[in-house]
Amino acid sequence: MNMPIKEEDFIIKVLAQSKTGEMGFKELNEKCAEHFEGCRIILKKLKEQGLVAFEGAVPAFGAKIKLVRLQDRELAIKKAQAESSPSIIAGGDLGDAMLAVLQLLKDNGGNMLYKDINDQLSERFPGLRLTLKKMKQQERIDFDGDLPTNPTEIRLTAE
Repeated sequence: MNMPIKEEDFIIKVLAQSKTGEMGFKELNEKCAEHFEGCRIILKKLKEQGLVAFEGAVPAFGAKIKLVRLQDRELAIKKAQAESSPSIIAGGDLGDAMLAVLQLLKDNGGNMLYKDINDQLSERFPGLRLTLKKMKQQERIDFDGDLPTNPTEIRLTAE
């Protein structure tokens, strides 16, 4: 990963100093405009590096820019890659919950009980059962039945 340049450091510092770690694009852009131009392009690069998150490839005027926590950085990078190359992904765009499930399954040898996945991800991703059902329909994972229950084994079938 490249070392952040001065503008990138400035944006990260401004976001880190906010109480919530996030800020509207308009407000952030105004703060950046006092020091440099090209805030949108720099934010795009920061997103690709997994340092910030926002909807879309470049932030819209009304977008919320969020500083990504260290433990969520790998997931943020994968989401940014998916958004910049959606045609590569069979079955449509991957959401945060799907990416988290795929990563968790990979990290655990490709098989886990639904209960264990739910214990680790349900607070961050409500509606996990429906996400798993959709992933099964997309043939990314497999399990017995239509909706998983606690003893259901979830198996990774595709990345």
